[in-house]
Amino acid sequence: MTQASDQRIFLIDEDEVVRDSLKVLLESHGIQVEDFGDATELLSQKIVAPNGCLVLGYNRLIIDGLELITTLRRRGITLPVIFIVGGGVASTKAAALAAGAFAYLERPIEETALIRAIKAAFLRPNGSKYSNGDAPPSMAPVSARP
Repeated sequence: MTQASDQRIFLIDEDEVVRDSLKVLLESHGIQVEDFGDATELLSQKIVAPNGCLVLGYNRLIIDGLELITTLRRRGITLPVIFIVGGGVASTKAAALAAGAFAYLERPIEETALIRAIKAAFLRPNGSKYSNGDAPPSMAPVSARP
């Protein structure tokens, strides 16, 4: 069974204030976080957490979020990807899910929805996708603290 200490979020958001806020939030739930300002920073690192999850603040990153998923898959990295977008468009959501995103959440992000999506990604890293932070019906609600 995967230990919580083996689980890590790779967080990318170009807005440093947003990124720092998300990092503090996730760490307050006992989740380890490695944060990056853009996809290029992430790709320059060796990803060593097979039980991780990528949380991607999708705005105008140097490497587009959809391209990042493709690049990671080509490298054999199959981390679940959770998109967080502002002003989401149906076509963007469809494209993200088609590219293999695990979940797609719109800003303003609800803490419970984000934590639920992350917990589900940790439980089912290669499992089915869902959107809007709604856990599959068989999954119990996520508590405020782990």
